Amino acid sequence: MPRRWFPTLRRPAPATKSTADYTLGWTPAGVDRARPWSVERAVRDGMERAVWIYKAVDTISNHAADRPLRVRPRSGTSDEPLPPHDAHPLYRAMNIRANPAEGAWTFKKRVSMQLLLSKRGVFLEPTFSRGGDLLRIDLLPPGRTRPVPSTGSDLISHFETVTITGELRHLDVERVRWIRTPHPLDPYSGITPLEAAGLSADLDFFTRYYNLSFVNNDARPGGVIGIDGDMDDDELRLLRARFGTGPSAAGSWTVLNGGNVTVTDTSVTPRDMAYETVAALSKIELLAAFGVPESQLGNASGRTFDNARAEKTTFWEITMPPHLRLIADAFQDDAGDDNEVYFDTSDIDVLREPRTKRLSEAREEVAAGVRSIRSYAELAGYADEIDDTPETRALWLASGRTALPARTADAPAVGTTTPPPVPATGKTLAPAADLVLDETAADSLRGRLDDALQTLTTRWTERTVARLHSPRHRKGTRHWDDRGGTTDAATGIKGLPVDQVIDIATWRQEAVQALRPLIEQAATTAVTELHAALGSTGTATAAVWPTIAPLLTDWLAKQAQALADDMAGSDREGKSLAGIAEATRDWGRSLANRASVKASHLATVTVESARDQAAAASARTGLVRRWVAHDDGRTRPDHDAADGQTQPYGQPFTIGEDLLRHPGDTTAPPGQAVGCRCRLAWRLER
Repeated sequence: MPRRWFPTLRRPAPATKSTADYTLGWTPAGVDRARPWSVERAVRDGMERAVWIYKAVDTISNHAADRPLRVRPRSGTSDEPLPPHDAHPLYRAMNIRANPAEGAWTFKKRVSMQLLLSKRGVFLEPTFSRGGDLLRIDLLPPGRTRPVPSTGSDLISHFETVTITGELRHLDVERVRWIRTPHPLDPYSGITPLEAAGLSADLDFFTRYYNLSFVNNDARPGGVIGIDGDMDDDELRLLRARFGTGPSAAGSWTVLNGGNVTVTDTSVTPRDMAYETVAALSKIELLAAFGVPESQLGNASGRTFDNARAEKTTFWEITMPPHLRLIADAFQDDAGDDNEVYFDTSDIDVLREPRTKRLSEAREEVAAGVRSIRSYAELAGYADEIDDTPETRALWLASGRTALPARTADAPAVGTTTPPPVPATGKTLAPAADLVLDETAADSLRGRLDDALQTLTTRWTERTVARLHSPRHRKGTRHWDDRGGTTDAATGIKGLPVDQVIDIATWRQEAVQALRPLIEQAATTAVTELHAALGSTGTATAAVWPTIAPLLTDWLAKQAQALADDMAGSDREGKSLAGIAEATRDWGRSLANRASVKASHLATVTVESARDQAAAASARTGLVRRWVAHDDGRTRPDHDAADGQTQPYGQPFTIGEDLLRHPGDTTAPPGQAVGCRCRLAWRLER
């Protein structure tokens, strides 16, 4: 039969005295340094009795309970955090239901309150399945749980806890998660705000209690009215009733019979006013100990909007981060070495303001020509998406967007020196009457689109591999044993859920977010440039994106389907999870090559479609266009043969056996449009 005992009958071990060489002593488990403020008293005489302690603890714990706890892969060398795991067992326990008796919100609130009130800290007992998955987390009573020091090299031998029935349980160190604010001297103890503010809590209570007792004993009269002379009983009773007596009339006037009328004011004395001072100071000290400004308790009176905003910023930058970090760190071992546990505070507005303001200032610096594009990308956290080139290192002056190279060697690359003459190629040269348009517009856009797609390709590939290893997607498949090599009930014969592993919806969203601004900016520039060359007035925008969007989304759908087919085929062939992951990375490398071809097509369509729309809007007559093929060995024979072909505006070009409105025409066969790098030269015949 297990031994039973009650904490009030158990004597603590004696404290060890300091040695002669002045080595700091420590207090063994079971001896409370601040015994008057044990967790039971902290709740009874603190939180349940003092309004400011209650509101401070309630405010901090409510915010902690509202924050979702997440698990994500460690970022590695990237400045951009990786997306969190949405199926980690710890996520469910800390955000949905911690145990059968408590939801996650209530559980996190209790953990937070105990951390603020318990000197011993918070003791959590997780329960795992045979496969190692977290099933539930329970709170152990802090007043009946203690760490037992080890006699060896380990700090703790085990934990002891007493159940509600008085049964003593011994728990291994691995079975308990111990959270506490570390004590500067005692590794077996924590520290709470009440140890610093306990006197203020007592003063606040006793001053209130004194005044309550004073009122309950009829209080001191607010004044005395003495009447010198005779007064019959009816008149005296009427006068006394007019001023009243008893607790409900505390502080009112008292009438005494006899003689002339005299008045003595006793309502306000310096001693009486001391209560207000003590109460105000106690409030300030209690809230300072817990780190909660009064405006965060719901009372912002007497403060300007800016002051209340500053108090909220202080609360979220100083008080909440260490409190949340202590709780999250307790579960770090349960998340694994490759993951990190954190509370998500990304939606807290005051925490986003400094970074938003700094990025806004940096964009203004880029526009003013005092900061480079590369420098801004590093500050914004996506330097890995911007190549370190002479153009990105240069300072682009606002006047005419002239590039100021950062190095002498960068000058030729950014066009600040006269380029060497282009050797004759034997092809038709542009006549002098050609409109002055940027001949490199499509090439420049092509490079930016290619860079963006290359970065996205890497991100999609690694995310797919990460989702491939997720327990949620491996459960029920033969790959479940890859985690530990032991047979488990979660192992099955299902195929990999490739539709869930490949997140095509996120691919589309990220591709649109990355490419659409580049395409719309290039289209606007092309439209403005042609209007200026023609001397016409017209809108500076072009509806190019509706044409580009289907090309991009259809291409992504085909790539995702190809990957899904390869992944499902590899799974059916019996390849290991590591082999499927490596094949996925091979697919990612081949996708990078296909992305370059797609970038060429999108860039050509963007520039040529925008100029075509601008020409239609200008309503100028006499516009003539000439096909200019890209002069290298990769140009299609049909396109190379069409070099120099001239057509009036509105007439298609004959390219091989097909008719194209312009290079990259989306209505043309893919063999004539996809990857096209040709361009059109424009002139105005009068």
